[in-house]
Amino acid sequence: MRRLRRIRHVMGTFMEIVVCGPAPRCMDGLEAAFTEMARIESLLSVYQPASEIARLNRTPHAGFFRLSAEVLHVVSLALHYADLTDGAYDPTLGPLIRQWGFGPPKDAQNTYHDTVVDALRCVGFRHLTVRKDGIERRIAGMEINLGGLGKGYAIDRAVHLLQAAGIPSGRVHCGSTTRVWGEDCSVAIRHPRRADQTLGCVTLRDAALSTSGDDEKRRVVNGRVVHHLIDPRSGAPARGVASASVIAPTAAATDALSTAAFILGETRFLARCADTEGWVVREGETAGAPPRAFAQPSRRRFLAMAASLLLGVLLPWRAQGAVVYLTEDEALRMMMPQADAFLIEEAHLSAAQLDQAQAQAGRAFRESQFQFHVGRRGETTVGYAIILDVIGKERPITFLVGIAPNGAILGLEVLIYRESQGDAVRHRRFTGQFLKKQASDPLRLGSDIQPISGATLSSRAAVYATRKALAIFSAVHPSGVPASTQDEGLR
Repeated sequence: MRRLRRIRHVMGTFMEIVVCGPAPRCMDGLEAAFTEMARIESLLSVYQPASEIARLNRTPHAGFFRLSAEVLHVVSLALHYADLTDGAYDPTLGPLIRQWGFGPPKDAQNTYHDTVVDALRCVGFRHLTVRKDGIERRIAGMEINLGGLGKGYAIDRAVHLLQAAGIPSGRVHCGSTTRVWGEDCSVAIRHPRRADQTLGCVTLRDAALSTSGDDEKRRVVNGRVVHHLIDPRSGAPARGVASASVIAPTAAATDALSTAAFILGETRFLARCADTEGWVVREGETAGAPPRAFAQPSRRRFLAMAASLLLGVLLPWRAQGAVVYLTEDEALRMMMPQADAFLIEEAHLSAAQLDQAQAQAGRAFRESQFQFHVGRRGETTVGYAIILDVIGKERPITFLVGIAPNGAILGLEVLIYRESQGDAVRHRRFTGQFLKKQASDPLRLGSDIQPISGATLSSRAAVYATRKALAIFSAVHPSGVPASTQDEGLR
């Protein structure tokens, strides 16, 4: 069984797919999944002039417009969620989205409205009817925008193909939406006001999670910062909510329903949906102390976690919370920006390799199984990264250590810091000292590596994390790894 990871730019964002299964099957499945998502984009994107939706929007008059069976299916799905949410999610918001500057430019459509009020007259999902082989618009100038559901549908199609290929487990992730199948996966919910923190984590299995937030897309209009989540009732960006998250069986459902939850500012309507849960963080509720780190709850405990979170951000507590400075994905992309894909290399140290690594690290450690993230550009290996937890003063600090194929340090990043003080170790003036260090370097704190004032114990933890990562890498790849390492050579 192999775990493979690929990241590609599709549908205007980075799509990540992680799969676990037989290597040839996984490789074929990954290519098929990315190809499928690109195909969906070619059908639904308002930015691609040849797409069916773009051609529909260039036909300003009311009446019937013929659509392919698949696009008609997606529009029908969008209308289903529009009806379910009483129009809080509305796929006919195209004119308003463009009016606020978040859609295609003016010359991409035949219609453009002088005011929000004019655009609002062309909006309303109840004025759109699905026929046998197309749709009928009863308002001239009505435009379809499936941005609140299209990516989710593409993710669902990718998962369907991967499952059909016999891949037993994995996940597909795109920005604010993740779908998981066949295994438990911890998914972080981003903090809408602090880019370096999360609100907590939930554990998904055979489910999807989406978060809609006013921090995703912003622009300045008449001196005021506005976001892309438009309230169909007012025609303006919704106000009063910072973010909304929804768990449901499919990514298309979570995309549409999280948008609706953001617009409405509540989740009571989710009672109409089977196997669906959600929560809303209102504007102002994220102020104050950062939320504490949560254990990974089951989906049944999701609402309880949300309630605990809201209490946590509103009430003070004495316990020190964890601060997430970088997610795993962010750190990997910073460490190896030239990589276009990341694979997972499982490293199982033999007794002899473990003895060697412990002697080189200068300290005994119990685990013998580790995981390297292998950055690839085409068929070339550009680097390795390993994530390690090392105790600082009292609590573990999560480091990501990057290593070049020749065994030299690419970089050191602090992902999660849990101590009460000493987090200055994440700054470049400290981490930069590790660049190009190798296993043969002594890495002595106070001579080779100078500690940060007030962060001695954290500095010591960083030194040990680097030494341990080099020791494990040396045990697994004693002579370094040629840059042309092929996928088949990874174990």
